[in-house]
Amino acid sequence: MQFSLFFLLVAAVTCADVGTQTKDAFVLAHKQPLSTYAVENMDFVLEYGLYNVGDKPAQKVTIDDRHSFPTNSFEIVKGLLHVHYEKIPAGGNVTHSVVIRPRAFGFFNYTAAQVTYYTDNENLHVTLTNTPGEGYIYRQREYDRRFAPKYTYFLIFFFIVAPTTLGSFLLFQQSKARFPNIVKKKTT
Repeated sequence: MQFSLFFLLVAAVTCADVGTQTKDAFVLAHKQPLSTYAVENMDFVLEYGLYNVGDKPAQKVTIDDRHSFPTNSFEIVKGLLHVHYEKIPAGGNVTHSVVIRPRAFGFFNYTAAQVTYYTDNENLHVTLTNTPGEGYIYRQREYDRRFAPKYTYFLIFFFIVAPTTLGSFLLFQQSKARFPNIVKKKTT
């Protein structure tokens, strides 16, 4: 009885595995911010990754993310939000990076990018990347106050503490010069 149940389980797993194999191109896409914080008037880097996990190449692959970052709210510093690749081979991958600069602060919803591609038999496939979700674009002053180095505070602290420390050191040196070292002889 146990042997027959084990045999049925192995047969079911094998059949399910054969059914999930793809014989066509199948593109997985992701969108990921590489910058830790989005700050107004500072560069923000996004990376798009495309992975063809199918058995055949994907033809005429296009990433379109123009709707996610309108030009009235974002400035494109480097890269393109609409990219075309002629072919992604089977088992191949492609990454694309874009540098944008937010023009305003506040909450912003990062939506998914649209990816379109054709298979060998000219079927159009449309897919979406993952959605990073809602994020906050920091105000420049708030970001500087929280995360920027505090060199000015350290300099001010040094100038406040230096006179008292230097004065104490000079008084110590004067008293040391006044009194000679008295060495006690050890009696045995």
